[in-house]
Amino acid sequence: MTSSITCTSSCAPVPSVHCPPVTTTRCGSSELWITYHQVSRAHKHVTAQLVDCSDESHIFDLEDVLDHVFQQGFVDPKWRSVSWWEDCKSLRLKACDTVQDLLARGAGSTPETALRLIIADIPLAVWVHYEYVHAGHVHTATQRFRLDLPHLKCERLAHLTNHIFAKGYLPAKTRSLVCWKAPCGKVLDECTKVEDVLTLGEGVCEGKPLRLVIDL
Repeated sequence: MTSSITCTSSCAPVPSVHCPPVTTTRCGSSELWITYHQVSRAHKHVTAQLVDCSDESHIFDLEDVLDHVFQQGFVDPKWRSVSWWEDCKSLRLKACDTVQDLLARGAGSTPETALRLIIADIPLAVWVHYEYVHAGHVHTATQRFRLDLPHLKCERLAHLTNHIFAKGYLPAKTRSLVCWKAPCGKVLDECTKVEDVLTLGEGVCEGKPLRLVIDL
């Protein structure tokens, strides 16, 4: 005998659940460490700064940080075209790199990993032409000296002279026989600041080098 069982159930309505609106927020730290590196202050104390990069600051990438630095007057706006970012290992960064991506990689998250804002307020190198007076050298060299090297102190021409002899680019016996001249022939004192001659456009390129005259 076959029996049929009919099951009836009432489906209770499922109560609606209110979902709060989803907001996009940036996780993790919202502060970025940076340091200022002006070429003209290469051998002086480096200034560090902690930049607020929260949502309220509207700072999302390195271009925004740079805009903030110049808008606040922390750096003279005239140097905007010769400023760029590097990481703590001196590797150049892109302006479109986002702050959160950098912080996630550990870049700029601590004073030790601070991003470097390079400000080339003077040329990064000085060019020098060696000129013998009596030795009869038909062709002599023009040499570039980078000013951003950590071991090279080059505030005055005297420092550059010492560096040239320390490296053996000229024999020690000629130390008392050298003097500096501008491209126009004007004699320059050893105490002359390298920054001052570069500001005048002298020694800034291979075609307009400073002249190191050897009276030999």
